[in-house]
Amino acid sequence: MEQTDSPSLSISNKPNKPLAAKLSKVLSSSASEDARVKAALTSLSSIPDLDEASLGRNLRGTIEKKEIEANSRFLCAFDKVVKQFECLETQMGHMESVCKDMKQRIVKAESQTADMIEQADVLQKHSDACAVQMAVVDRFLAKFTLSEDEVKTLGNMSEPVDDAFFDALQHLQQIHSDCQLLLTTRNQTAGREIMESMALYQENAYNKLYKWTQYESRTAFGGDSIDVSALMTKALRALLLRPVLFQTILDQIASARHDAVARAFLNALTKGGPGGTPRPIELQAPDPLRYVGDMLAWVHQACASEKEMLESLFQRNVEKYEDVSGITVRVADTISDLLGCAMEGTCRPLKSRMEQVLVLQPGAITSYKVANLVQFYTVTLSKLMRRNASLERVLYEMTELAYKYFFKTLNAQADRLRQSAETPNRSLSIAPTVRDMTIQLKEILASYDSSLIVATNSADGLPEFDFSETLDAIIEPLLTTCELSVAGLGKLDHDIYIVNCLHHIRTVLIPYDFTRQKRDNITARINDLLTDMAQEEFNKLVEQAGLTQIKEALAAKDAETPLSTLPHMDAASLTQAMSKFDSFLVLNSADVSPQLEKLSSTLHYQQVQSGAIQLLLDTYRDIDTAIKDPKNGYQSPDLILPRTVEDMEAIFSFAL
Repeated sequence: MEQTDSPSLSISNKPNKPLAAKLSKVLSSSASEDARVKAALTSLSSIPDLDEASLGRNLRGTIEKKEIEANSRFLCAFDKVVKQFECLETQMGHMESVCKDMKQRIVKAESQTADMIEQADVLQKHSDACAVQMAVVDRFLAKFTLSEDEVKTLGNMSEPVDDAFFDALQHLQQIHSDCQLLLTTRNQTAGREIMESMALYQENAYNKLYKWTQYESRTAFGGDSIDVSALMTKALRALLLRPVLFQTILDQIASARHDAVARAFLNALTKGGPGGTPRPIELQAPDPLRYVGDMLAWVHQACASEKEMLESLFQRNVEKYEDVSGITVRVADTISDLLGCAMEGTCRPLKSRMEQVLVLQPGAITSYKVANLVQFYTVTLSKLMRRNASLERVLYEMTELAYKYFFKTLNAQADRLRQSAETPNRSLSIAPTVRDMTIQLKEILASYDSSLIVATNSADGLPEFDFSETLDAIIEPLLTTCELSVAGLGKLDHDIYIVNCLHHIRTVLIPYDFTRQKRDNITARINDLLTDMAQEEFNKLVEQAGLTQIKEALAAKDAETPLSTLPHMDAASLTQAMSKFDSFLVLNSADVSPQLEKLSSTLHYQQVQSGAIQLLLDTYRDIDTAIKDPKNGYQSPDLILPRTVEDMEAIFSFAL
């Protein structure tokens, strides 16, 4: 069966054309139209009492009715708003009326109070000026008057002297200083009146301060140890402005310290320290050096402690008083005066005991060590004390006395040496007395070398004691004794022994620079004696070599006389003499005298030997020159001289 196609469906084929047109419109509508449709439908659904049948029949009327009802409700609500705005307008009109009335009243009040405000401004300015004046007055009163507490502190004797007192006193002094400035201005009357009113307070304050300081001076400065009070320091600084009161206090302090130091020194000498430690110094009296040293060491320590205490007493818080003219210098002088007065208490017991030690005249070494020790402490203590203090004068006097006894001991020792001069043994070695004296000299040199005078090369302005006098006082008597001991010996033995003694003494002096001058003098004396020995040995060699006659002829002839014309100076005689000299060289080798081997120094022996041979070589050189000189008339000089000068120098080179 043949299948036929079904006819196509189209809108035009539909029987209901209006409906088809609507559907076509719906189908062809856009999405936004769908949304509006949907919204419209939703609005319609919210209308009450609207059924589908009436919606279809009278949609427009229904919607318009609903719109009229909504507008009616809006008009009712807006009518209420209009009534409220009318009420507000009424109130605003009333408020405007009130504001106008108030503005009129304010303008009226402003016109009425303008004078009052102007008067108030004037009063305010006057009040400010009065406040400034009151502040100035308060500052003026604070600066130029004392408070009630300060007046009570300064004038009431029952009030203690403490830091508050010194603060008030400083304020009082500042007021006095400021008043002096007022006297240079137009406010001279105020300055005078304030100074007069403060004068009474000032006198009462210084009277109170003086009595308190006087009591403290008696109670605090009489003991062995002092704890310097800051209040005492302030009190003395304040009293500097009252020279009379200040000097009175100083006199009391000086007296108290004089007695205290003297008492402490005597206790140290006789009783020792607490419980016997350290032991009394006088127990060392059998040992003069230690005895004197312990006393001087105690005095030095006491002086240093005393000065430290006084410096602490016067120099604390010194910067607060720098504006007072001349205080620094006066304080320094005051410290020196008080120190000198305090240490003066040690002068008498120290001097008497040192004199007892020196009068006993211990040995020379001990005497010198004591003198040097006293000089050391004299220089040391002079750095702590003012010039010409009592203790310094006593120590210098003791130094002079010690050196006086030392030289007295040396003189007595020199007298004993001269009386006991003994002849040296055959070897001409140094005698035991000479060795003992050089040992003594060595100890004295060592003592002087370790002293302060040598270490600092200064006596610090004190009169100096020349150590060369000490060297002369020891060495010259010793050399005199040596001369006396060899007075009976021959010239060569005499010179050898003296050279040995001088060499031994110089050896002791060599380590010390301060003996340079003395060493140079001794060296010159040794060289003179060695030169004399060399000349003597040369004369012996010339005589042994048979050159005496030729040497004398050369010395005696004048420049115009030929040497060959002199007796025994012809060529034959010279040839024979020079041949004998050559034999002498071969047999004796020109050795010097064996006696010179007694010289203690090999160098001295060599010096004499080389000196003698050098003179012999110079003589041979003179003979050679004279023989070769045509003026002397020798035909064949080379036949006369068996050796040239160069040969002789080679032969004598061992000794040159």
